Amino acid sequence: MIKLGFLINFIHMTAFIQEIKREVKNWWLFTVIGILLLIAGFYTISNPLASYLGLSVFFGGLIFVNGIMELSFAFGNRHRLHHWGWTLSAGILDVVLGFVLLLYPSLSMSVLPFIVGFYILLLGASLCSYAFQLKNLDVKGWGWILAGGILTVLFGLSMIFNPVIGIATIVGWTAFAFIVAGVVNIIFSMQLKKIRDHMNP
Repeated sequence: MIKLGFLINFIHMTAFIQEIKREVKNWWLFTVIGILLLIAGFYTISNPLASYLGLSVFFGGLIFVNGIMELSFAFGNRHRLHHWGWTLSAGILDVVLGFVLLLYPSLSMSVLPFIVGFYILLLGASLCSYAFQLKNLDVKGWGWILAGGILTVLFGLSMIFNPVIGIATIVGWTAFAFIVAGVVNIIFSMQLKKIRDHMNP
């Protein structure tokens, strides 16, 4: 009976390890996303007086590329990743939103804050989802990612419910939200890489 119990535990542990190995496939995509978000944040800070037309095109391209990255990660892990549907949904919404911004760059000033705010809100929700995925894998540091996601969500909500606070303020909040989300995405990718390196010494 002891040997049987040990064998069952060994099988369960082996299956768990294999699941973790599959879980971290394409971890580097989040590094790329994080770098793109950091570039977007610093670009926005360095060009605070850029027109909303320029911001619309820039955000549209960034959001579209981010969506493609998320879709690639979701499909690459669809049979292994817990709650991969959230990542898939976020990727689809990003692609659609980015396409709309690229197709209609002349969106009025009254509409763009809602779109950017919604995107930042979605970005924060995705970060929260990633944090809970790390929590399911018993990875330390998931709380920081969750905190970053919540902070990003709050920025998104602030932009949605205060669309007339002024262009300069909106641009500043957008830049800060992108920087926070970029840092958190890079931290998340490094956590996934640590898991992969630990499983494959």
